[in-house]
Amino acid sequence: MRTSWRKWSLSNKAGYVLWLIPLAGLGLLLWWGLMSLDWEDPVIRGPEGLTVLGPRTTFTLTAADASSGLREVRVTLTQGGQEKVVLTRTFPPGGEPGQETEIPVQVAPPGLGLTEGTAILTATVRDRSWRGFFQGRGAAWSREVVIDLVPLSLVFEGVNHLLHFGGTGVMRYRLNKEVAESGVRVHGRLYPGYPLPGGEKGEYLAFFPIPLEPVVPFTVELVARPGVGEEVKRPVPLTLKPRKWRHDNMNLSEAFLRQVAATFQVQHPDPLQAFLTVNREMRRADHEKLYELCRQSRPEPLWSGAFQRYLGKPMARFGDKRTYLYQGKAVDHQTHLGEDLASLERSPVPASTAGVVVWAGPLGIYGNTVVLDHGLGIFSMYSHLSRMDIQVGDRVEKGARLGLTGATGLAGGDHLHYSVLVHGEFVDPLEWWDPKWHRDQVQSMMAVKTHAPAAASPERRKAPSRPKKRGR
Repeated sequence: MRTSWRKWSLSNKAGYVLWLIPLAGLGLLLWWGLMSLDWEDPVIRGPEGLTVLGPRTTFTLTAADASSGLREVRVTLTQGGQEKVVLTRTFPPGGEPGQETEIPVQVAPPGLGLTEGTAILTATVRDRSWRGFFQGRGAAWSREVVIDLVPLSLVFEGVNHLLHFGGTGVMRYRLNKEVAESGVRVHGRLYPGYPLPGGEKGEYLAFFPIPLEPVVPFTVELVARPGVGEEVKRPVPLTLKPRKWRHDNMNLSEAFLRQVAATFQVQHPDPLQAFLTVNREMRRADHEKLYELCRQSRPEPLWSGAFQRYLGKPMARFGDKRTYLYQGKAVDHQTHLGEDLASLERSPVPASTAGVVVWAGPLGIYGNTVVLDHGLGIFSMYSHLSRMDIQVGDRVEKGARLGLTGATGLAGGDHLHYSVLVHGEFVDPLEWWDPKWHRDQVQSMMAVKTHAPAAASPERRKAPSRPKKRGR
């Protein structure tokens, strides 16, 4: 009896063991499956600025998966309901999870049978997880693009003929299609163009400043930058008339140096160094502020005709070369970039032409300053004011009162400092005050060409009437 009990007990234990083995295996399989599950989607990113595809465009995708690694990346281009495969790339197993992979892509729409117009560019990625019946998790990046297959054409049409150093240039050109950016580049700085007001589609006009001093070599070129591809540029030779600038010495007294240090709150034990900080560093910062302020302009001209000159006695002139003397020695050199006009103290200051106020407040060495945007990159500036009667955003007409003259900022007495700027660069105001210059150099370039009416067709032309015979 005891023997039979042992046999039964041993057989039961063997049965349990036989049952535990597959259960343990199943448990291990479940544990491995849970550990192998991918809880995160893969990621794929494309270039943010990609909006246009040319005949052949190259860009880079970035893909990654944090858990199971990448399986496949696919790129397609869809237009008019037709999907064209641009690229398919598969990845071998065993890649490092989480590691970003850069995937270069080259798209040639003509080779895919696609035409100009809009299309949808899509990139999809799948990882090696078990999701989707072992197809893996997926993610996509997509955006609308424009297929542009026509080469960019840039045609120079003309430039104003009277060009002085320190003056304003006006260039006219034509483009065969819209571009990301275009204009006139002078020594590496691009001055943007605007559609010609009232002109045909593709006609553009660009104002640009001419340096005060000759620069060798002096290079000016028309530039157009398409959405994709290389920029197109056309060198434009210019004939510039020289200018002779006045030179002036300014003696700095101890009292004036202390006054400047106190006015601008420069903490320096040496009054001369305090003055030089204001005259150099603050002046430079003010000009950088003006350049940034004038980077955005109305796309249409707000002015009409020559600018109105403030009726004051001319003092310092535009382009004057100033040498600052202290105790008989030259300590600094600066160029005066406006016209100083003196009248009665606290005289009304009119707007030289219609515009929109883009600045009305303190501006370093220029004191209380008003800046007007006249459109197409043209601005005027009114400085050292004792009072301002307008605010940013106001639209003013020619002759409207902006404020009163004063002596704020780095001013030796009550006067108006008046400047004209082209895209933030100072130019000679005398040109803009001159009605003849404005008519011949600006209005002539802005004139819209009128096309002569088509001649009447031969069948519509009337036969000339014959003179009637008179009786004798």
